[in-house]
Amino acid sequence: MLEQLYTIPQVATIIALYWTVSISMVFVNKHLLSGFYGDMDLTVFVTWYQNVVTIVFIQLTGLFKKTRHERFIDSRIDFQILFHKSFLKLSLTSVIMVIMNNLMLKHIGVAFYQVARSITLIFTLALSATMLNQPVTWRVSMSGLSIVLGYIIGINEENSIGTLSIWGIIYGLMASFSSAVCGIYIKRVGSIPNNDSLKQAYHTAINSCLLLSPLVYSTGQARQVIESDLVTSLTFWLMLTTSGTLSLALVWISILQIRSTSPVTHNISITGRSVIQTIIAVLYYNEQKTAWWWFGNLFVVFGVLWYAWMKSCNIVSSKGKEILI
Repeated sequence: MLEQLYTIPQVATIIALYWTVSISMVFVNKHLLSGFYGDMDLTVFVTWYQNVVTIVFIQLTGLFKKTRHERFIDSRIDFQILFHKSFLKLSLTSVIMVIMNNLMLKHIGVAFYQVARSITLIFTLALSATMLNQPVTWRVSMSGLSIVLGYIIGINEENSIGTLSIWGIIYGLMASFSSAVCGIYIKRVGSIPNNDSLKQAYHTAINSCLLLSPLVYSTGQARQVIESDLVTSLTFWLMLTTSGTLSLALVWISILQIRSTSPVTHNISITGRSVIQTIIAVLYYNEQKTAWWWFGNLFVVFGVLWYAWMKSCNIVSSKGKEILI
């Protein structure tokens, strides 16, 4: 049920904005990582720069705090949060997830992105059962089976049309696993005081920069950029900055979408966005896909929507102690 603060047109606008920002970010990252700017591997550098943009943007908002009675984002750094053991683990997992996701995106097409990352829910269910002691019912298992079936069909069809990347699959599995672990860490350690997700994203970005800086240097990616023509390419830096801005905007609009609807509706919106993203990618890159390739995507979408529906039933019936998961 929608909160009274938001009208239906407002919620529709928020969801449309989430779809626009999320899809745009995937295409921008694909443009940066697909070799358009040469054969250099810029995966770590792009990830590091995205976090730099987040930090700089939030710090700039702090410059206006004297002229405003309320701050949109608190730009002060809480070192107790920043260097807390549990938060460092969460930040490290988040860094690994983003790097693996970017590496996966470098090796696969945008159209296959949904299927490649669909296995995240399977890892989440497995880790929830083993680490959080949450039992998995047969209904949930069947929704997971639908996702796995779609995942296998998708891989097989990608292979049959000659676009399958083994490294893309490996990185996709690692990105899915680290994403599931990140979600488990959030459940186990909780969020920072006052449930300020933007502040949590801000401190995560700071930790990510600290963790990635040695890696950016050791891989030589920063040096490659400085010594190449990219250092004077306005288009390159504009795309990088756009990617970082979209990354921060996605955090904000995701929070807004959850607050204006519900976490379950948010997950359904993510699935809908993935479908639209797949269709746009096939049309934009003029790709030819088989009927079974589309069936694989449908199995994944069906499994995710089935799981989201059961989660909604779980939330509604939780007062009666009927737990699905």
